[in-house]
Amino acid sequence: MTLERNKTERPDKLDRSKREDRVPIHGDRDRLSIEGQEEGYHYCWVNDNNVPKFERAGYEFVEHAVIVGDRRVDAASSTGVKHSLAVGNGVTAYLMRIPNEYFDLDMAALNHKVDSYEAAMYDNLNSKKEGTYGEVKITHGSKTKS
Repeated sequence: MTLERNKTERPDKLDRSKREDRVPIHGDRDRLSIEGQEEGYHYCWVNDNNVPKFERAGYEFVEHAVIVGDRRVDAASSTGVKHSLAVGNGVTAYLMRIPNEYFDLDMAALNHKVDSYEAAMYDNLNSKKEGTYGEVKITHGSKTKS
């Protein structure tokens, strides 16, 4: 009886084109990246205490096969389960998604809210009230409000 080792073909020592990119030991790691996202959805990590709020907003748990983060020994591929990750201090984050149409509507509403706050600050700071001086300019891309 002979034992055969699991032989994987190693790249040629001189031809480095087939090798994976080397990541230094103390290099940056990306534990929250997601590979295998389906088109038409916005993906995000949601802390466990915010899950009910996100579900009410139309988010759903990601249960299809994805690769989460950098390659790790303890990373197992899973399908049909909620993808989760311990993010520290006893908090667990879950991978959730929402259709891009809903995400775009939410972002438009948020931008409208921020614009109204900026307009109120702009009007207050440029009101030339007694005791105030100077001028505030708000820039959005190529548009400047002064």
